[in-house]
Amino acid sequence: MYIRVTKNQRGQAYYHLVESYRQSGKVKQRVLLSLGRIEENRLEELAEAINKHLETANIFNLAREIDIEKTFILGPLLVLERMMDQLGITEVLRKLSVDHKRLQIDFQKVVFTQVCSRFIKPVSKLALYDNWLGRLYPGMIDHNIELQHIYRSLDLLAQHKEEIERHLYQWDKDLFTINVDVVLYDLTTLRFESTREDMDELRRFGYSKEMRTDCTQVVLGLLTDTNGIPLCFEVHPGNTFEGKTLSGIVEKIEKKFSIRRFIFIADRGLFSFDNLEHIRNSQGEFIVGLKMGSLEKEMQEDFYEIDNFTWINEELAVYETRFREDRCIITWSKSRADRDKRTREDVIEKIKKKIAADKKKAKKLITNRNYKKYVKIKGDDQCELNHKAIADEAVKDGYFGVITNVPTMSPAEIVMNYKQLWKVEDAFGEIKGTLKTRPMFHWTGQRIIGHLVLCFLAYLCEAHLTKALRESHEILEKKSITIKTIKPRQLTVVQAMDELAQVMAIPVKVRKETIWVRTDIPSNAASLIKAIGMKIPPKIIAK
Repeated sequence: MYIRVTKNQRGQAYYHLVESYRQSGKVKQRVLLSLGRIEENRLEELAEAINKHLETANIFNLAREIDIEKTFILGPLLVLERMMDQLGITEVLRKLSVDHKRLQIDFQKVVFTQVCSRFIKPVSKLALYDNWLGRLYPGMIDHNIELQHIYRSLDLLAQHKEEIERHLYQWDKDLFTINVDVVLYDLTTLRFESTREDMDELRRFGYSKEMRTDCTQVVLGLLTDTNGIPLCFEVHPGNTFEGKTLSGIVEKIEKKFSIRRFIFIADRGLFSFDNLEHIRNSQGEFIVGLKMGSLEKEMQEDFYEIDNFTWINEELAVYETRFREDRCIITWSKSRADRDKRTREDVIEKIKKKIAADKKKAKKLITNRNYKKYVKIKGDDQCELNHKAIADEAVKDGYFGVITNVPTMSPAEIVMNYKQLWKVEDAFGEIKGTLKTRPMFHWTGQRIIGHLVLCFLAYLCEAHLTKALRESHEILEKKSITIKTIKPRQLTVVQAMDELAQVMAIPVKVRKETIWVRTDIPSNAASLIKAIGMKIPPKIIAK
């Protein structure tokens, strides 16, 4: 083919696309396409138009041979695979697989799939199998997993809970400092959508921190380091009193983790002299919230005498005294005083409304223990406010105490260490909220523990991701101060994971070959990938 210039009778020239062909032994030409009239300097435009026409034709021809059936979630799998490798989770799962050769399932992949599910869509095991398994990138998980494999993996996790915790602790030898090991401990409750107590030894009715008296529950005790990294957990029947949970955790610190010296920090729900003595007998040290009202009245009066306190600043004061062989550190803070006052005033306002509605019925309506202390009974069945009790409580606004046997820390250091308990509370918030550990749908004690081991592994990954993001943010913050720009906002794991879930793997079939391609990675997801020292994966994942 070639372009030929032809002229009409008026002398106007045109471009024609002409093809040569042979007929009866002779070469002939035929016009295939008129390309329009020749104008000055239009040849380049004509060439560009021809090229576009050819490119479009090629694209349409290629599109006929491309087949895209569906997309698969990829982003979270990439990050979680990296974290499980770094934290030693993959290694311990591989070891358990070797020890259970008759299992005949890919134990590591089955657990990995469930850990990913806690971040992508935390659903029941049945919903994972029915609705979500087929949406995950098959290059990293097994779509042939059976439902029974998922349940059997929970049994194995429960069976080897102690071994898994010990392995993960020893994997990171720098988790504790050499001289002193500070551990944080707290408890929460996890509910079931069930009222049955006859199928296992764990599900029981009890005091619910979620205020769900209509559900059975278990009590979860969690031990973390001062960075909020989980170390281990214990599960107790739902009707267990908080103070009775301590002995198992203390023995675990002493024996399983082989910690030579540890400082045990817990809130006042764990306060009892028996518990303190148990820690002391285990060669441990403690900083425990003090139930100030449980001590002698003469000593309590000393607690609320502000003239005895040393002022650290305008809003915080500290006073140290002793009770038996231990130190008592009492603090007063303005923020706590304001909070205590607001809480009391809200309670009194609710009591007033009940009394105003019907003084005789108020006695039956005011059942909360915190309400009763502000009320006194007048006659046989009438209630009124106890103004003396209200005044006595107001004197205690802002005061809080801890008891400790640590000899080497200053009062300010004792208080600072105690305040780190918020990190355990934050861990419970993530375990219950982001990872949705509850409600639980398992019926046996072993499956319940297996489910909690799974959630423990997922939270271990999240805690280290949070730590990596925090360290990355601190670097960016220092740079922003140096170059005097706006301080960057700290990225959360939830935000990054939401964007990672948008990163998909797409199988593109071209002619007879399938090429796996990933979609673009959003900025927050890329920040998380970089924070953990991981390279951005290539566009072409696999062929």
